[in-house]
Amino acid sequence: MSILSMKLPNLTREQFTDLKELLTERIVDNMTTEQLAEYVADDYFKYFDSLTYAEFMGEASDYWDDYFPDVINELIEDTTV
Repeated sequence: MSILSMKLPNLTREQFTDLKELLTERIVDNMTTEQLAEYVADDYFKYFDSLTYAEFMGEASDYWDDYFPDVINELIEDTTV
């Protein structure tokens, strides 16, 4: 049945939230590990892409902690060869 042809129920805010949670749970339950990994990777890239240079560098530095300078040096070496 098409949503366009049915009368939409009047849900409370709580019921509407519950329905969104249920649909999210069902969609995620039916995803493969590869699909989940791709979704998370895409979401992270979009998030990182929305950050300023300084904000992203802060995130990267926080993630790699003491290894961040090594990661940067390795990246620079790989791109100058």
